[in-house]
This record gives sequence, C-alpha cells and structure tokens, in this order.
Amino acid sequence: EATGSSPFGLAQSLDGSATLIGQDGAITGFNVEQLLKRLERRPLSGAGNFRSGSTPFSNLVMQLKFNDGIATAQDIRIDGPAAKLTLTGTASVPAREYDMKGIASLKAAANGTGGFELPFVIQGPWDDPLIFPDPESLIRRSPGAAPLLDAVKDRKTKDAVRSVIERFTTAPKALQPDAETKPEAAQPPAATAPAEADKTN
Repeated sequence: EATGSSPFGLAQSLDGSATLIGQDGAITGFNVEQLLKRLERRPLSGAGNFRSGSTPFSNLVMQLKFNDGIATAQDIRIDGPAAKLTLTGTASVPAREYDMKGIASLKAAANGTGGFELPFVIQGPWDDPLIFPDPESLIRRSPGAAPLLDAVKDRKTKDAVRSVIERFTTAPKALQPDAETKPEAAQPPAATAPAEADKTN
C-alpha cells in the first residue's frame, strides 16, 4: 500500500509485504562460484574484478516487508548448483540504496571437499552498489595474517591492519602488488660545509 501525490511520495509511504519465488534462472553481474574459489585458495589476494559473468540458481526465494518505504529482508535465499547465498538487511525505496549483509557458500563436493563460506556486504545505490567481502573474515582465513587482526588493540599494529583491510575496499588497481608502496631506502646525511669565520676589519 502507498499514498502520495508524486512518485517519491508513494515510495516514502510504501507499506506491506512481497514474496518472489524463482526457479532455474541466473543473476547477471557477478559470478559467486568463481569469486569463492579464488578466495578459498588465496584469502588475501583481494576480490579483484568479480563484477562480471552470472550466478545460476535452481531456487530463489525473497520475502520482503515494507515500512515507510524501507524494505527489510525477512528471507532471501539463492540456491544454485555450486553455491548459495543468504541475505539480510534493508533497501530504501525512496533513496534507492542498499544496506545489506550476506553469506555466500561454496557447496562441498560429493567427497566432502571444497566447502567454503564467506560473509560479504552490499552498500550504496541500486544502480552501482558496492559489493565486497567482509575484510575481517578474509584475514582470519589467512594463517599468516590472523595475528595482525588479534593485535589490532595495539596502536603500533593498528595501521598495519587497516592497510590490509583497505586492500578490499579500494579500486582493483590498488590491489595489484606493483601498486604497493615500498619503504624508501635510508639516505646518508648530506655533507655540510663548515661555516666561514667572521672577518674583522
């Protein structure tokens, strides 16, 4: 239900519920299976440019509740042949923005190997949302980097942890190894010429 004298007014007053069920389709724009397999092998390799391809599904269920134009996800499940997604959070119809979290799971093979689970975040406008893996989860999955997260309370290591996390929230170009900043080599102090003695007349 909605009332208003303009499209924006209608969006602001939207109340009610909606259910969407789908079968044997695909969501275009990203490939969940490919992303999960990459991060399973190298958790700190970065998400890279994963916004391409498609994610096939065998079953899709979306149950939303609307209140004053805000859609709250009560149950969103996307189940595919190799991966599945669950989502929670809200989407603002008037502002056309997402604020959601989810879990993407790579299904285990018949022999029990290959299972992998990754929390992720969706934020920003509908037409260009920011989708990125949860940085803390990636760090904890990397044995060599986990101590950094545990030491975040230490001010000396806080900047180091932040720099790792920023790798997953910046543009893909910044994630490449050749873009990393290397400490400059220490330069020897410049020679200083002795001061001239004052001349007296």
